Amino acid sequence: MKSKQMVLWIVLVIIAFVAGNLVSPITGPVLGLREAEPEVAVINWTLQMHGPSAHPMLPYYQEWAKEVGVASGGRLNIVVHPVGTVFPLMETFNAVANGALDGAIMWGPFWRGISPKLALSCGQTPGLTAAEFNTWLFNYGGWEMIKEMYAGYNIHWTPAIPVTPEIFLWAHKPIRTVSDLRGLKVRAAGFSLDTFTRLGAAATFLPGGETPPALMTKVVDAGEFGSLTQDLAVGFHEAAKFAMTGTRAPMITDDLLINSDRWKELPVDLQILVTNSILRLSLTAYGELLRLDQGSVQRAKDAGITFVPVSDELNLAFRTTLDQILEEESAKDPMFARIWNSQKEFRRDFRQFRDTLYPWQ
Repeated sequence: MKSKQMVLWIVLVIIAFVAGNLVSPITGPVLGLREAEPEVAVINWTLQMHGPSAHPMLPYYQEWAKEVGVASGGRLNIVVHPVGTVFPLMETFNAVANGALDGAIMWGPFWRGISPKLALSCGQTPGLTAAEFNTWLFNYGGWEMIKEMYAGYNIHWTPAIPVTPEIFLWAHKPIRTVSDLRGLKVRAAGFSLDTFTRLGAAATFLPGGETPPALMTKVVDAGEFGSLTQDLAVGFHEAAKFAMTGTRAPMITDDLLINSDRWKELPVDLQILVTNSILRLSLTAYGELLRLDQGSVQRAKDAGITFVPVSDELNLAFRTTLDQILEEESAKDPMFARIWNSQKEFRRDFRQFRDTLYPWQ
């Protein structure tokens, strides 16, 4: 009798359960089915680089953009264009600042007309090597200072690829001393322009891609642009037959500039992805540029280029003159002074340490 009552009780429970769900269906998860995922927001960025389509670094940045797209699962898509295809070079900074352009890969000294302190985001200005500049950035507070400086223009700043040492000058004749510079028409950029002027040259700015034609037609007598591989890519070896080597620019660092509002729109995980991926690129690409420069030496020689080391006198004169110019700028702008003094003190202290512990370098 008890067993029949138990069976009846179970049947009644089952009937009640089924009846209840006919009125209010089961809302919990059903085995083998997945709840619909919310639609993923897709962010598209347009960036412009400082180099033309032939620039050897453009493919690196384009591959980086593709990698970000894959790693983000298609949530962040970046397209990197060569210079001048979206905005003219010298309009790029303001385009990023006001949001007309999402971002750019540029070079701080271009913007010294906006503010001289922006040139300090480039290791060329304090004359640091790539290893020294990165040490200052990552371990001596440099990143925070440069980031704060660009934030004042509504731009989020991240260091990009550090570029290998630049050719001191390309010219139609050897230039070894300060006296060899006097009276020459020289293409230069950033504070190098001021420095060559004070050393007696008639310096002027031209976009890098316009400099080889200007050399060919003798509009300028000499010019500087970038590393050997960069210069060959835009045709300097076809425009002049002498490549001067020296410490004018032991390295330069590209800047990744992103409009601050666009940056703040990114989820935190994508901010981390962009930052870490560009830093990884900077490490691998610098070694690749060194490898390319090594091969470019023979290419240049095969094209009839003669490499001419400038004198110690000219190397020293360039550095001391540039330091003097930077000291003068420091007196005009507290933030300029703060960053320059930090770089200058780091350079002094680090090289004293290096000379003590690693005297063979």
